[in-house]
Amino acid sequence: MNFRKCPALCTILFAIVAAPCLTAQTGYTFKTTVDLLDCDGVPCINATINGQAVKLGIDSGNADSVLDAKVASALGIKPSEPPRSGAPFGMFRMTLPPVQIGGAALPSGPGIAMDLGPMIEQKQVPHLDGTLAYTAFKDRVVQLDFAAHKLRISDPDEKTQTNSSCDKMELITFGKEGPPIVVAHGFELNGQKVTAQVDTMFTGSLLVYTASIEKLGVSAESKTEETELFPLTDGGVQMKVAAAKQEAFHGSPLSSGAPKLYFPTPDVHEPDGLFDATVGLALFRDAVVTFDFRAMTLCVAKAAA
Repeated sequence: MNFRKCPALCTILFAIVAAPCLTAQTGYTFKTTVDLLDCDGVPCINATINGQAVKLGIDSGNADSVLDAKVASALGIKPSEPPRSGAPFGMFRMTLPPVQIGGAALPSGPGIAMDLGPMIEQKQVPHLDGTLAYTAFKDRVVQLDFAAHKLRISDPDEKTQTNSSCDKMELITFGKEGPPIVVAHGFELNGQKVTAQVDTMFTGSLLVYTASIEKLGVSAESKTEETELFPLTDGGVQMKVAAAKQEAFHGSPLSSGAPKLYFPTPDVHEPDGLFDATVGLALFRDAVVTFDFRAMTLCVAKAAA
């Protein structure tokens, strides 16, 4: 999720396969496989930082990893720069130490420490110690297998693959002054091509931004008066909700049953027309989603029955 939203993370169990494994869906070889857990509806894992166990969410919609300020203090992490003017009390930029996930060691990278306690109490953030942004997986392949409940991570020098269930992925700023976030091609709404931010902390299906409503032919649907609350987005916002005919990736339907389609209300941040939509977890419940941060491709495939 973009940093203006709130992060999220995990529950229980910790199963690790240390040996490399090969998945039939993509042909990638992975360094490690761990359990992909559920934390109040969003994907999370168990990991260790400096030998301390932590629960971390997988946040493809954010350029900065996040740690709870109390966890950062316990790990002896100091600010990497003075707090910015207007930043909430206790928030500071930091360098996240190396993170151990199963047999994979992620190097240190940029991050933010902040007090997550109040947001957890208000149910704006699930119970977690922090989140891992897409920047933590530089040059690696990361696969979220929602059907098998597994997270797989490659070595940074693993050879990349291409197949028909993949498309171009790029980093585009969220708005003219926002941070770069993961945007992918290949998604479709009612047969229309959609460029979409891929946000593993957004619990909805497909959110069409105002600038693309007419372009995607959903003006009538956008006039709906029905709304749905998303407590983990932008500190808790209502979005307008309507029905869609089909939400797909490369022509393969992703949602089961009648797919939902969302539109922003005034409280939802928009990307200034730089891409069409945001896609989230409701489209991936039975899918295998593979982020290749070397080849900059995204693969989305329904898991084999």
